[in-house]
Amino acid sequence: MINMHDFTGLPWWATIVMTTVGLRTLVTLPLAVYQNKILTRLEQISLEMPELIKELKAETAFAMKKFNWTEKEARIMYNHSLKKQWNKLIVKENCHPAKTMVLLWGQIPLWIVQSVAIRNLVSMLPDPSAIEAQIAYTELTLGGFGWIPNLTELDHSLILPIALGVINLSIIEIQAASRTKLPSKLQTVFTNLFRALSVLMVPIAASVPSCLCLYWVTSSAYGLGQNLLLLSPRVRRAVGIPCVPSELAHPYQHLRHTLANKWGTLTSISSRSSSSPGSKA
Repeated sequence: MINMHDFTGLPWWATIVMTTVGLRTLVTLPLAVYQNKILTRLEQISLEMPELIKELKAETAFAMKKFNWTEKEARIMYNHSLKKQWNKLIVKENCHPAKTMVLLWGQIPLWIVQSVAIRNLVSMLPDPSAIEAQIAYTELTLGGFGWIPNLTELDHSLILPIALGVINLSIIEIQAASRTKLPSKLQTVFTNLFRALSVLMVPIAASVPSCLCLYWVTSSAYGLGQNLLLLSPRVRRAVGIPCVPSELAHPYQHLRHTLANKWGTLTSISSRSSSSPGSKA
């Protein structure tokens, strides 16, 4: 970031934004595309399983008669064969389910490293007596924008912390609304957990230097744009993500309709709650 700042001559707020966008484009965007390819491959091989299951059941029934297997023995052999066939398809398509977490493996370390780097700039670490650290700190105090002229201070207006919470919640709601299947219990638990973490990040962001909060907001805004971009069928074909049955033909219309219905439901519940006799009392 220091090299970028010195090379471009940009103020520090623009340097933080540009560095964040550049790193996420080089690191997390390719990982997001790759993760989507893995998910589509898994969906494609899952479509092959019903035919394989039908064949395995027929083979197991034949083997029960031929080898006088008990139902327990037949069930063990059937499960073993099914797992073997599934693993064979995974190896063939190179789409191990663990790879569906590849974006987190790249995004979380990048987020931590850049957050620590910005904290070190503000704290003049590792050596506060070094002239380079003092120069960088002084430039941060003068490299702000608008309502935050000094990037080492807190954002007392709370604009950036609240924006961070809103953007993170938007990402979660878009991911939930773009599902074409009912979420599992585990997915529901994680969705609610991430909602709570998004709200919790608001007071945390309000207690850190505004340059760090600016980075978090920029990173989350990029993530929001990335998620919306990779919903587009045209973009997905352009980056080599194959079409699968779960893909939305008109994702943005679907999102607008789903979120509007959800907002209407929440508004209706809130209205009924406020007009109930108990609430008036």
